[in-house]
Amino acid sequence: MNLRAPAVSLTAAAMLSLLACTASYDERMKFLDDMSAKGITYRQQLQNQGTDPSEDACGKGWVLLKASIPSDDSGYVSDEWRAQAEEAYVKSCLTGSARPKPDPSGVEAVTPVPFGSEKPAPSTSR
Repeated sequence: MNLRAPAVSLTAAAMLSLLACTASYDERMKFLDDMSAKGITYRQQLQNQGTDPSEDACGKGWVLLKASIPSDDSGYVSDEWRAQAEEAYVKSCLTGSARPKPDPSGVEAVTPVPFGSEKPAPSTSR
């Protein structure tokens, strides 16, 4: 009796199910939109209770959210993808607006100025 064939077919089935769970680029961008919206909602909740949205407060909100992050192209949730999801939530919480998404290569994430930050004074030196 050959026991190798069932083991190989189980491994192949597991790999196929893993690939089926991988979120497409569009699904991941929608997830970032959802995280931004949740970050903005959390900002409003903080303000309603008289708490200023700070990086610390928004970071705690991210931890409390316990987001179910979909898999990226690698078939699992990579550290880089997890960081992008957290960044979408926290920066939207800080600014009150949706965070622009990175380019398709995932390199050019935009960092908005936090809400309430003062604009730098014009330079008077010549």
